[in-house]
Amino acid sequence: MDDTLEQVREKCALQLQMYQSCVENYPNTWDKSCLQQKRALTKCSEENVGILKFVKQHCTKPIKAYDECLNANPENPEQCMNALKELYFCTEATSIAYRDQQAKDQGQQKKEQEQPKKD
Repeated sequence: MDDTLEQVREKCALQLQMYQSCVENYPNTWDKSCLQQKRALTKCSEENVGILKFVKQHCTKPIKAYDECLNANPENPEQCMNALKELYFCTEATSIAYRDQQAKDQGQQKKEQEQPKKD
């Protein structure tokens, strides 16, 4: 997951910085005040960090369950620990599958480049 965050920092630095600044400027209302910056960061991340798109596609149910739990328990987010654990397990398994697929694809590309071309 650290490498995913590093990719977000690298590819969406401006959006991340704007969101962080907004959160710092609105510590009591950041969840409502910074929606535009959050959406911009999410959009950039999904478009530029392949693993996030892959995880979002494969972990739809745990993501939705966790979001619904947080919305239902805004004053008591500890109630969502089981949903968070399920989301964590899904993202970890999906991240491994994504990396395996990337390695396989790179291996296939390398093989194709090494094969002599027929004229």
